[in-house]
Amino acid sequence: MIRTLLLAGSAMFGGALQPAAAEGHRGWTLDDQLTVPDVRTLAIAADGDSAVYVVRVADRESDKTVAILRHVDLASGATRELLRAAWIEDLQQIPGTADWSARIDKGNGVQLYRIAADGAVTPIVVHPATAVYGDTERATYLGYGHAPLPTGVRSYSWSPDGRWLWYVVLDAEPYRQTMRYDADVASERAQRRSSGRATASIFLRDSDGQDRLLAKRPHSDISTFFGRSFVSWENEEVHYDVMEVDADGLQRSVAMAASLATGVSRVVEDKAKRGYWRLTGPHGGRLSSEGFGMTRDLVEKLPDGHTRNYGRFPFAVGDGRAVGGFRSVDGQRAIAGYRTVENPRFGLTVIDRKKARVIGGEASLNNCDFTATLDRGVCIAQSQNMPPAVVSIDVASGATKRIVSVAPDHETIAPLRTEPKIWVNRNGTKATGFIVWPRDYAKDKRYPAIVITHGTDADERFANQENQWEFPAQLFAERGYVVLLMNVPFSTQSADFKAIYDTWVNETKDRPPREVQDRIWLNDTESFEDAVSELISAGVVDPKRVGIAGYSRGSQSVNVTMTQSQMFRAASSGDGGYLEPAFYQSLAGSYDTVYGGPPTDPAALPNYLRMTPSLRGNKACGAMLLQMANPYPASIDLYTALRAAQVPAQISLYPGEDAASDETHIFHIPSNRLKAMQENIAWFDYWLLGKRDPASPFAGRYAEWDRMSKAAPRQCDGSKSAAHD
Repeated sequence: MIRTLLLAGSAMFGGALQPAAAEGHRGWTLDDQLTVPDVRTLAIAADGDSAVYVVRVADRESDKTVAILRHVDLASGATRELLRAAWIEDLQQIPGTADWSARIDKGNGVQLYRIAADGAVTPIVVHPATAVYGDTERATYLGYGHAPLPTGVRSYSWSPDGRWLWYVVLDAEPYRQTMRYDADVASERAQRRSSGRATASIFLRDSDGQDRLLAKRPHSDISTFFGRSFVSWENEEVHYDVMEVDADGLQRSVAMAASLATGVSRVVEDKAKRGYWRLTGPHGGRLSSEGFGMTRDLVEKLPDGHTRNYGRFPFAVGDGRAVGGFRSVDGQRAIAGYRTVENPRFGLTVIDRKKARVIGGEASLNNCDFTATLDRGVCIAQSQNMPPAVVSIDVASGATKRIVSVAPDHETIAPLRTEPKIWVNRNGTKATGFIVWPRDYAKDKRYPAIVITHGTDADERFANQENQWEFPAQLFAERGYVVLLMNVPFSTQSADFKAIYDTWVNETKDRPPREVQDRIWLNDTESFEDAVSELISAGVVDPKRVGIAGYSRGSQSVNVTMTQSQMFRAASSGDGGYLEPAFYQSLAGSYDTVYGGPPTDPAALPNYLRMTPSLRGNKACGAMLLQMANPYPASIDLYTALRAAQVPAQISLYPGEDAASDETHIFHIPSNRLKAMQENIAWFDYWLLGKRDPASPFAGRYAEWDRMSKAAPRQCDGSKSAAHD
């Protein structure tokens, strides 16, 4: 029944959301890849007649990523720009008013502002922006996708009646010229510059504008510092999370409650679940998806300890990338975002007192917001081939109506054929993703192929940077490559597989290191190999022209694959170095789970030799490009090991804004993004196709690549990974 509902929704949803000019007329360009808009946050008006949203775009002229605040009339689709700034985040309705609020950097750091429907932007909370996020000198914490960001207000929440405001401000601790010892010194072994420290102050403001300090939190409280505190308002209290560190050095979330009358805080739950999992159902309980496999039980765990089951669905709620939870003011209805298990996409489940139903279809619904009664809503709809668009939602009927495109320039691109796919490897493990076919694909020829992975972000979102980073998947398809956007096997497909992942994530020793290695990274390698082998067997892919690319979590899989398999002739590994011995001191607990101890432990050493990429450099046969935002010692170790084994390898460091900063993990400087894409194109074209482009910015590297190619002791022969002892 649920599959029927989803398919019926697909037909209605797809027809309703396609742009009026359904057929594009041109192919992808580098500029298209660079300027794909990234919608960050959205909020509907109290009356449901309009909405505001923020899109981040690359500005070539200023060489910066800028945030643009737009206002949309939901009846006419008329759109106007209200503000352009360095940073805009956390749009919210201000209850009881027609206005919105957001954290904005207008030139004096990130502060809290009020936004009127006429576009007027006025301050609510302004605090000296002494704490800085980003990879830069004296930064408090790393930033993963923005320039070094001075921050005054870190997070906030309005009470349902709009009379109270909970918010967090940051204060950098002054630099102290003091000696440091032991662990404090060892923690900086992989840093190029000194990091900063700060404190976070949590305030409660009443309707008269009076502020009361609820707590001052230390630098170790990452829940508060990263704005992940779960805030709710109930029984004349404001509930919020903080992060504590226990005697064993383990972090745990603690749920607090502060009285609105007195400001006195108390502990509600000593070991609270992470905030983004805490979705509230219509009965006031916590919503979650339980079970394993391709369908899950949607349950609400009630305050009295009982559980209400709404049925089994082919999706899971609680994914951190899905829409958060909403509950109507009368408590009769709740809405939660979900992510489907197969052909991953995002939608909504509407939960009434007795049953649940779905709103969704072939496209994903992201960044949604609803009126207080949960009768009307607005979302961003998108898919692999559909650029993001603003859509309105009638919750009662589930009808979804396209309002206006977020990216009109990208609507003119003729869609590439993109096929959702589930791969089952030799171990019976499933991995999801998509095949992006070449523009002029013909069945009577074999094509070069590139696997692209991040980890779990291959889903129905449009050219999503979190998934494909600076590996321009669509442009590769335009150039004649078959592109496989692959997720690594998902952990919840079985209880046993989940237990393996829990062992790694929780840094326990519940499973032996070799089982952890086999079932996670070596299993990733086998999934990539078997997915490509399927296309080779079908006569689609040329086995001598296969590459692989991945960043972050994906870089782990790529580095292991390239030192275990002989299938991939070339690889690009982006900004990663986990699994290398150089990171042991910083990640000892995690490495003890994966390897069984430090690399100096004779008992653990065989586990390192079995899987550590840099210790297997002499096993590699494919050319490896390492693109770095930060010169991690671990990545340099891998590069050095490959070069020592005469394996073709290049490491490229992309610069930050100045000498005191680095590029961020998700690149934010447009010129760096453009060059990284051009470097990947030049690299794969050279090693897989034997092509040289004299106009490429990297044409000057061809001579070095020629030298490496001639000196290489072996070439990949297309065979699969060796058996592991």
